[in-house]
Amino acid sequence: MSEIIKTKAVVIKKLDYGDTSKIATFYTEDYGKITGIIKGARTAKSKMGPVVDILNTLQIVYYKKENREVQLISKAELINHHSKIKEDLDKLKFASAVAELLLHLNLEDEAHPKLFKGTVKILELMNESKEVPEYYFIKYLIFFLKELGYEIQLENCSCCGNNTEPGEGYFFNFNSGILCMNCKNDQLISFEFSPELFNLLMCLSRRNNECKYSVKDLNRLIYFFEKYISYHIPEFKGLKSLHVY
Repeated sequence: MSEIIKTKAVVIKKLDYGDTSKIATFYTEDYGKITGIIKGARTAKSKMGPVVDILNTLQIVYYKKENREVQLISKAELINHHSKIKEDLDKLKFASAVAELLLHLNLEDEAHPKLFKGTVKILELMNESKEVPEYYFIKYLIFFLKELGYEIQLENCSCCGNNTEPGEGYFFNFNSGILCMNCKNDQLISFEFSPELFNLLMCLSRRNNECKYSVKDLNRLIYFFEKYISYHIPEFKGLKSLHVY
C-alpha cells in the first residue's frame, strides 16, 4: 500500500528514462535521499519536467511504497532554481560538488533535517555570494563531516593534549588527528598546515563570517578534506565535479 508524502527536496541527480520520463535523486527534508520517476517529464505538456532540474529546491509529492527503489513523483513545485549558480561556472562547480557529497555519502531513506537545511542554506549563499564559492564550499564540508560523525577536532594536539595556538604550524595524521611540533616525530604525517592555513581552518570551523583567505589556501583545504574523506570512507574516490568543470 502506498503512502502519500509531501516534503521539501533538493535535486541532486537526474537522468532521462525511456522515451518521455525522467528519474531523479532528491535529498529531502523529511526522508533523506530518495529516487523518483517523473512520468512524461520530457513531453512538451509536462509542467514538472522543467522544474525537476539539478540543484533546484522543490516541494514534491510522491507515493511512497516500502521496498520500492524508485518512487512515483506526482507533483513538484519550484521553491528556488538558483539562477546565478547556473550562470556562473565556478559557482556551478562547487554547488555540484555539494550535490555529489549528498549523492554518494548518504544512505537511502535516512532522514537528516539539519543536513537538509544546511544544504539549502549553502546553495542560497552560493547563489547570492559575495565570497568566492570555494569559501562557502569548505564551510559546507566542515558542517557536512560533523553531521556525518567525522568532525575534525582542532583545539588540542591528539597526542599530548596541549591546546593548539594561533600563529603556529601543525601536522595531521588521518587516523589520530592534529599533531603539534613536539609530537609529529612519533606519528605518520599525512598533511602539514602552515600557520596561515591552520588559522584559516580554525576560523572557518568556528563559523566566523570574516575569515581572511587566499583562493590558493582555500583550494589547499579542499585538497586536504578530499584526502581525509577518502581515508575514512574508502569507497569515496574524490569529487568529480571539481575536476570536470
